[in-house]
Amino acid sequence: MAETEGTRTFAVAGTTYDSFMGRYSVPLAALFADAAGVTTGRQAVDVGCGPGALTTVLVERLGADAVLACDPSPSFVQECSARLPGVAVREGRAEELPFADDVADLALAQLVLHFVSDAHRAAQEMARVVRPGGTVAACVWDFANGM
Repeated sequence: MAETEGTRTFAVAGTTYDSFMGRYSVPLAALFADAAGVTTGRQAVDVGCGPGALTTVLVERLGADAVLACDPSPSFVQECSARLPGVAVREGRAEELPFADDVADLALAQLVLHFVSDAHRAAQEMARVVRPGGTVAACVWDFANGM
């Protein structure tokens, strides 16, 4: 995959990312999964999975075989794959998801859409991979209120 601003920004080890961002992404993951309606028996795609904060919660609730994940950063794909064996983790951008149409019940993007080059296109891609009647959900930083 060609290097982009997004992949340069996150060209760090997963543990390095966790030491800074984990304090936000780890506690947020369960709350976000609750809000998105992640329940047993569903299949999910984690868009912009990073080293796996949300992916971990999805695996705990759905099982590894019910979770797909992707990230444009090769180091994050490697880290997420190592942490969560059995999850299909692929390198890919939110604007061009590396998954088939209608592959899941949920597509979730935690703290991702504000980093992509085309958030509208990313949302369209998330909708494409979700089955009819499924859920597309995203959460982003609230810069106006300091978080």
